[in-house]
Amino acid sequence: MLFKKAFQLLTNLKLFLIPVLIFFWISSVFEHFLIKNIERVINSADPNTFSLIGFGLLHLLNGLLFPTLITLLALSRIRNDERLSPGYQIEPSPAEQLFIETLRSWGKSIWWFFVFILPGLYKFLSYSYVPQVVFLNPDYDRGTVDALEASTIQFRKRWFSTLFIFLVFYFVFPIMLSSLLDSYKDFNETPVLALLASAFTGGLNLFAFLLLVAVYQQDNRTPSTATTA
Repeated sequence: MLFKKAFQLLTNLKLFLIPVLIFFWISSVFEHFLIKNIERVINSADPNTFSLIGFGLLHLLNGLLFPTLITLLALSRIRNDERLSPGYQIEPSPAEQLFIETLRSWGKSIWWFFVFILPGLYKFLSYSYVPQVVFLNPDYDRGTVDALEASTIQFRKRWFSTLFIFLVFYFVFPIMLSSLLDSYKDFNETPVLALLASAFTGGLNLFAFLLLVAVYQQDNRTPSTATTA
């Protein structure tokens, strides 16, 4: 049931799938560039620490910016459907709050990772529903709930489903695909195949996120979603 719902959400993105795909490609090309430069600095006779830190920070920014933009597009479309708003509008308020709450969740998770690994991993998983809370929870719009706390409550209710999605789509599949697609991810040698590989892996990541959206919607159905589903 969740897989069917996630597939419906995916197909309902429609024209938003075009910028989503472009963001996947830009992120993949940028990541390839950064990894090559990090490897070059590390393998040089006299590694430059500042260059290594700079490329590392850019890699971190890449991992934060483009997934957030893709999340913004997907959730904007879903939010518009729930509220019977124009399908392709992007509201500035939830978009701004998404970046703020994403930074909050990343900051707290990284802090806990520095202290203890397992609590940091728990925090990371418990904040999986922060974007859904920001875009799909009317109480958040009214300022009566905290996104991180609401996400943690949602995770505790559906911890098994959440762990299953993360285990399959962010651990098992990447390991399987790395042995199959790594040789095709070099944008210098096989650019077309690298674009196809990045689109495929990006599509899997998007589908995993939409599965989390489906889990959240299943527990937090608004009157509009209940009548339009």
